[in-house]
Amino acid sequence: MTVFLADRRGMSLVELVAALLILGVLLGLAYPSWQRFQAHQSLRYGAAQVATDLREAQERAKAERREYRATFTSGSSQYRVERTGGGFSHLAELPRGVTVAADATVTFSAFGRPDSAYTISLQNSYGSATVTVTRGGGIRYVAP
Repeated sequence: MTVFLADRRGMSLVELVAALLILGVLLGLAYPSWQRFQAHQSLRYGAAQVATDLREAQERAKAERREYRATFTSGSSQYRVERTGGGFSHLAELPRGVTVAADATVTFSAFGRPDSAYTISLQNSYGSATVTVTRGGGIRYVAP
C-alpha cells in the first residue's frame, strides 16, 4: 500500500530558521569587505573631485585672467576654491571619512600656471591618495 502525502507548500519553521541563519553568516562575512570597498571608492572619488576642482580653478583663471587659489587644511574634510581678491568662493566637501593629510595652498596665475609644484594628500581608513599639480600646470591624481 502506498501512502501519499498532501501537497506541501512553503517551509517548516526549522527550514526557515536554517535559511535565515545561513543568510546571517553570509552577510556577516561580506560586511567587512563591503566597508573596505566603500572606503576605497570614497578615497578615489575624493581624489578625482579635488583634481576636477583644481582643473576648474585653472580654467577659470585663464578665462577670466584672474588669479585663483585652492586652500587645503590638514585634518579637514573641506577645502576652499576662490578667486584672489574676491568675487568667487566655493567651499567643497570631501566624501565621508576622507580628510586632507597636509596643509597646502595651490595658486594659479592669470594664465593658469601654478606658482609652484604641489602635492595634495588625502587619507581615510583605506589608505591615502595624492593629487599632483606640476610646475607646467598638469594635474593628475593617484588613488589606490
